This record gives sequence, structure tokens and C-alpha cells, in this order.
Amino acid sequence: MDASQAEGCSSSSIPIPPQWVYHVFVSFRGADTRKNFTSHLLAALEDNGFRTFRDDKELERGEFISDGLLKAIEGSRISLIVFSKDYARSRWCLDELVKIMDCRETLKQIVVPIFYDVVPSDVRKQTGVLQDAFANHKKCLREESNGKVEKWRAALTKAANLSGRHLLNDGDEAELIKMIIKDVREKVNPTHLNVPNRQVGLDCRVAELNVLLNMEFNFVRIVAIWGMGGIGKTTMAKKLYNLIQHKFECSCFLVNVRETSQRPNGLDELQKKLLLAILKRSHEVSNFHEGIEVIKKVFSQKKVLLVLDDVDNVQQLEALAIDRDSFAPGSRIIITTRDKSLLKILELGENEIYVPERLDEDESLELFSWHAFKEDHPPEDHLDLSCQIVHYAGGLPLALEVLGSYFLGESIPQWESTIAKLRKIPDDDVQGKLNISLKMSFDSLSEQLKKLFLDMACFFVGMGRDFTIKILEGCNIPAKDGIRKLTDRCLIKYNDQIVMHDMIRDMGREIVRQESLEDPGKRSRLLYLDDVLEVLRDGTGTEAVKGLILNATDVQVNAKAFEKMNNLWLLHLDYVHLTAGYEHISRRLLWLSWKGFPLDCIPRNFSMEKLVALDLSYSWLKKVWNGNMILGKLKFLYLSHCHYLTRTPDFFGLSSLEELLLNDCKSLVEVDESIRFLNKLLVLDMKNCTKLRKLPSSIWMLKSLERLDLSGCSNLGNLAGSKGPPYKLSCLFFSSWTLPPKDVDSIGLSRTPIQVSCCLKELNLDGCHLSYLPDEIGNLISLEILNLARNRLCTLPDTIGKLSCLKVLFVGENKLSHLPSEIGDLNSLETLKLQCNNGFRALPESICKLVRLRELSLYDCNLSHLPSEIDRLISLACLELGHNRSLTLPDSIWCLTRLNWLDLGGCNLSHLPSAIGTSFETTYKLIRIKQLEDLVFLLHRSEYLILFAHSSVQF
Repeated sequence: MDASQAEGCSSSSIPIPPQWVYHVFVSFRGADTRKNFTSHLLAALEDNGFRTFRDDKELERGEFISDGLLKAIEGSRISLIVFSKDYARSRWCLDELVKIMDCRETLKQIVVPIFYDVVPSDVRKQTGVLQDAFANHKKCLREESNGKVEKWRAALTKAANLSGRHLLNDGDEAELIKMIIKDVREKVNPTHLNVPNRQVGLDCRVAELNVLLNMEFNFVRIVAIWGMGGIGKTTMAKKLYNLIQHKFECSCFLVNVRETSQRPNGLDELQKKLLLAILKRSHEVSNFHEGIEVIKKVFSQKKVLLVLDDVDNVQQLEALAIDRDSFAPGSRIIITTRDKSLLKILELGENEIYVPERLDEDESLELFSWHAFKEDHPPEDHLDLSCQIVHYAGGLPLALEVLGSYFLGESIPQWESTIAKLRKIPDDDVQGKLNISLKMSFDSLSEQLKKLFLDMACFFVGMGRDFTIKILEGCNIPAKDGIRKLTDRCLIKYNDQIVMHDMIRDMGREIVRQESLEDPGKRSRLLYLDDVLEVLRDGTGTEAVKGLILNATDVQVNAKAFEKMNNLWLLHLDYVHLTAGYEHISRRLLWLSWKGFPLDCIPRNFSMEKLVALDLSYSWLKKVWNGNMILGKLKFLYLSHCHYLTRTPDFFGLSSLEELLLNDCKSLVEVDESIRFLNKLLVLDMKNCTKLRKLPSSIWMLKSLERLDLSGCSNLGNLAGSKGPPYKLSCLFFSSWTLPPKDVDSIGLSRTPIQVSCCLKELNLDGCHLSYLPDEIGNLISLEILNLARNRLCTLPDTIGKLSCLKVLFVGENKLSHLPSEIGDLNSLETLKLQCNNGFRALPESICKLVRLRELSLYDCNLSHLPSEIDRLISLACLELGHNRSLTLPDSIWCLTRLNWLDLGGCNLSHLPSAIGTSFETTYKLIRIKQLEDLVFLLHRSEYLILFAHSSVQF
């Protein structure tokens, strides 16, 4: 930025920690990039909610950059430096750069260089296009420079050595900007929940809610948000979650608790989701009650932020161990509910319940205007009409959004006609007004969109967007365009999954029920248990039925009940027993889910030619079908947990298959050679197929395969003889008990696969009894996650240093005595876990080169000392040193200014470094807890650094 006048472009969508004023400072040469790349970059940053300091004038006033600009640099969390061809010609830019690099050292600011049509080595060495610029600077400044040119050169060299982004003259600017935005979001707020833009009145309500949490105190706090549907409870909870989640060790936002709990095994599903979010890995529990105990144990050990959205009964709270006594100090639990009786069960006081106020008239008018006119106020000729609508909506955000989207683009006569209908609803019937608003929006849809909306409400809420589109396209429904239009009407939302407000969903289901109140067999969609059972037992189904869902154990149905439902395209019969007569089932089926299918083979008279998705998980199948089947439209085949399946089907006729799930097929011994015909296969999951002994070599010829999971295949002998991996393979698993207790060559790891699997991103060899790794591990140049925990490794090969993309390395619970010095070459490494390697004595000094390392676990490694320059780990936030009983700490440990968790439990420390009383005297507040003699808290910028040290520690 080579100008003197600048402004902050604000957004309230992403919180800024109090020590920073801006998220991003952009340094650029205006003449080069202001009207193209930088302009687009700044717009993208602002559109994504990042408060960005920018310059809108191309001026250079005076010899020195202004105090305001210096403060802006100091107050920015991240600096993006756009190195263009003429960047180094601007003294202003170079002075800016010196200040930025100084802030990187002193304030630990994050700096990301962007090389825009320049070569990084030219910037690093000041050659090429930069050489002339510096010749000119040297000539102009002469003796008066006071070392300025040398400072500029040093700053350029340091900046060019940092990891950044490159764009040459033929590069894709839009793609580069997307990657930069992703980088910034990960650095600023890595778990940001999506909150829609223009949420009027939200900030003040979230601030009121935040006050109730009493964040300054270290006790457990449960707060409930109670209010009617459509008032914005979920949105408030998401916004607050985004604001405060960085203050906790771990956090979880569980959505749709009520709906999830109503599914079969729904409470178990909630437990699994919670444990996955908190532990960052799946955790199998054998039953519901064991799940409660595991959750309690996890909660007791971590300061957590937990949000439970839409809770409606006490069983959900019990399943998730929601009790103050279950949580570690400092934890916060937020619950959204419409049920006031839950508040009594939780024994919440008045100051632990937040009842959101409805929007006032001004707020309502603004929110309505954003949706009706795409601006914050109505045009003059629509003002009176808009005020009438706002009065009708009663301050409910959901009603205002839906009504605004409904009126968008409508004529004034249409407005007047609709308002006349709305006046018939009594003013005090707020719920009735909301229901009418939702129904009115539905009625305005085209017939095709109405059908799509009802399909979404009945069948696809929570389903993946891509899965949904592929199923519906089988019905010749333009689903992609339809989903976009429903989103524009605020009737659905989506990221990866289809999301629908439960009131809108329930309205859709009620519309279907109203199609035929007395005779459910004449409805288009059947999903309520009593209605479905009545239709199937009485045989009253008609051609009106397009979709039917029955999920019930120990239910037997005569297949002839489907005889008249010849338009049925969606059928779920999970765990249902059907008597003979499969030919009666519709030949138009696109999506069949029959978990627990009771036969050992699919009958030949079961017509499946049009199927797009077939889910037979948890079935009694021994073989899927006899011979081959021509299912040219089938894209999804799910056979997980079929414990009696001994071999896969013949795949010859499945030319469109994209996903094949066979995980936990415990009797599977053979994969049919015809798998080579699945040229469109993207996902192949065979996890925990414990009897699988070999794979056909043709599996490596699947050109589209991106994810292959073989973890838990404990009898898989080897993969030797393969002809090369799938071209697009990005994820390959051999985790847990994949390998026999021999060595890594039992899967041919040192031969074909590892030599050429250059696209592999994740490799899990946890608990495989490995005694060594071959040097060829270094050929996995795209590897990002490597799990070697719970093996018998005594050393790691030097070639591990070639894994330049590696971000996570787990080597805990081995027999390591040292690390190779090449460990310092892992310049992308963020997490290194070495716990419980008892033969350790010291770390190599080269480990201090890992400037991106955030988490380092050295628990129980028998360490005597740490590297003296450990302060060079400038990104380190978590350091676990517990139970290294002979450990001494270097003074430099207190220079780790990003550290917010330090564990020294059981280290027998006789004293802490003297530097704690000098360099950190003003930053840390030292508190001795007298009741617990061995507990000391160090507080740094409101974060805890906890030392479980012995009482003999001296200060």
C-alpha cells in the first residue's frame, strides 16, 4: 500500500480478538494491481466478513509513512504482501514491508507473501525486475540512507522465504483469491459456523446472551435460549459460538437434536457426533449407557463449549451427560429450546435463561427490506405497504425473511391483494401469522417447485446436496436449479447438506397430510408410521404415492400391498420383513433403502433397472445377486455391515457406480475381478473387512478413485503386483489392525504402492506392530497426515524429511530413542505427538525450525532437557511435557508468546526459569492455589497455562 490515506473496511460477521483492530492488512503497489487483482482480493476479503485495512488513494505524501498507517499494521492479525513487478520501486511499500516484518517478530503477526507475476527467488535475492529498482534506490539515497537499503533487502529476503501463494501471468486469479480467503479464514477462525449476512438486531441480542455466560469466572455455566420457533434462537447461538469458541480447549455445536433423536438409534448417533467433535476422532461405544460414561470422562478433562440446538426432552440431556458435575471448570453449555419445562428440569435460575425479544419496527423494516428490495430500506412508493407487512410479521425474523422473499419483484396491486388476506389473522396470533406467511410463500411456487419443496421436506432434509441432486435428476427434475430457487425464497439452505427450518419442514409435511386426511393411501408421500402401516396392512395404496418411508423392526408386510403404487420412486423399508411377491414393487424405483434386508440374496423378480441409490446395510445377504445385473443408472451401492456377505457381486453392469461401501463386512473374503469395470468409482470403503485376504490387482487401475479405505483388514496379505495406484487417489487407510504383527512389507509398502502413490494425503498405520519404515516413505510427497502410533518403531528413516506437505505426525507409544535431524525439514508440520516413547533423552536442535508447529506432545518421554532455542517455535500454542521426571526448562520457553497450554505434571521441577520474573513479569499473572499445593495457574491474555507441578516448585 503506497499511500497516506487509508480506511478500515468493517464487517461484523467474524469476531476480532481484542488485541487486534483488523483481520487483514494488504500491502500492495497501487500502480501495478490496484484496479485488477488487489481490487478483487479486497472485495473478496470484505465479502467474507474480514475487517480489512486498505488504501483507496494513490498518493505518497512525505518521506515517511504516517503514524496512522504504522498503527494499522500493528493492529492487524495478518498481513498480505502482494509482490508485483514494481513493488520494490516504491520506497513507501518497502518501508511498509520493514514494519510488517518487524511486527511479525515482535507481535507474532502472520505474514503471507503473494507473488503476483514475479519469481520468489527474484524477491529473495533482489535480482531480475528488482535489481534495477535497487540500483535506482542506491543512486538516489547515496550516503543519506542510514542503512535503509540494507533493511529493505533484509525484509524482502525474509518475506520471500515465507510460505505463500504464487501467480504467474497465465494463472487463474479467481482461484488464487479463493485459496487466499481459505488461508485467512483458517488462520483467523478455523471453525467458523455459517451465519447468514444482514442479520438485523443480532449483535445486541448476542451481547446480552454473552453477559449471561459470565465468561470471566471459572465455574461451569449452563444457559438456555428459550423462545418460539422462528425467533432466531439457532442463529444467536451460532453467532455467539463463533465469538467465544477460541477461548475453549474444544467445542461442539450439535444441530437438530430433537430431529436426530427421533431416528432409530438417534441418541446413539448424537453421542457419536459429540465425541467426534470433542476428540477429533471417532470413538466406538458398545451401548448407550457406555456412551454416557465416556462423554462424562471426556467432559471432566477438558474446558469445553457445547451448544445443543433444539432440545425438547430430558432423555436427550441424559444421553449427552448434561449435568454441571460432568464438566471441567470453565466449561459453558448453551441449550436452545421451545419447551419451558426443560428449564425447570435443569434447575436454571432467571439469570441463566435468555428469552429473545422480537425485532422492533425499525429492525423489522430493515430486515424485510433486505429480502424484498436487496437494500436496507424500502423505496418511497413501497414504504406504507412495507410497514403494513412489518406490523403483520410481529417482529419474527423467519416471517420477515420469508415474506420479504415472497414480495421480491411483485407489483403494487399484488402487494395490496396479499396484505388484504393477511389482515384476517388476529394481531395476537403470532404463530398463526407465521404459518400463513410460510404457506403463502409455498403457494407462490410453480407446480414443479412445489413438488421439489415437498420432496425436500419429507425425504431430503439432512441429506448431502450432491446425493440429493443425483437422485432427483433420475426423476427428470432439474434439482440444481430448483434448489437454488428454493434457497432464494428462504425455504431451504444448504452447505454440503440440505437444511430446512423445522417449522418450514413441518409445514411441508402438513401440506402432504392435507392431500387426503381420511385416506392416507391417496397422499403423494407417506412417512408417518401409523399412516404407512395402515396403508400397507389394508392394501389401500394408490398410484398417487411417490415416496414411502417405513422404519420399524419386527414388522411383516405383504408385498402385494405395493401392487397399485406403480409411481413409487422412493422406498425405505428399513428392518421390515416382506412376504413373497417382489414383482409387485414399482419398477420406477430410484432410491431403495432396505437396511436389515432379511434374505440371503436379492430375488431375480425384484426390478431395479432404474435405481440410482441402493442401501442394503446391516442385511443378511450372503451374496448380493446371482450372475450379473445391468443397473446402468446405479451411482450409490451401500452394503456396509453385511456380516454374512462372503463376496462382492459381479460389477460388470454397474457402469455408473460412484460410491461402493463394504465396511464391516466381516465375512467378505473376495472382491470380484469385475471391479475393474467401475471406471466412474470415486469412493471404495472396505474398512474392517477382517477376512479379506487379497484384492484384485485391477483395483489400482480405477482411474476415478479418490478414496480407498482398507483400515482394519487384518488378514489382507499384500498389495504387491499392483500396476500403480488410482490416478486421483487422495486418501488411503491401513489403520488400526490392518497388518499382521510382522512388518510393513506385509502390504508391500516398500514396493509398488508407496513408490508411486504420490497423490496420497492420509496414511494411518496406528497399532500395526511395525518395527521399521522403509526409506520409500519419503516418496509420499503429498502426504498431510501420518499416523504411526502404537507400533514398535525404534527410529524413523531420514527420508521422512522429504514429506514437505506433512501437517500432522503421530508417533506416540513406540520405542523411539531419537528423531532424525531431518525432522526439521517438515516445514508444513503443525502437530507432532511423541508421547510415551520412554527411550527418549533429547530432541534434535533442528526441531526448532518447525515455525508452523502448533501442538507438541512429549508426555512421558524421559526427557532431561529441551532445545535451548525452543522459542523459535513461534506458532506453538500447546506444549505437553508431563511426567518427564528429570526435565529442566530453558529460559527461552517463556518467549513462546502464543503458548496457551503448558502441562508440566509430574516433572519434579525444583524451580522455574528465572526469566519468568523478568521478561514475562508484566504479561503473566501468577496465582498460587493454596487448597491444591501442586497446582499453579499462569494466565496469559485470558488463556490458561496450567502446570501440574510438585509443591517443591520455587519462584
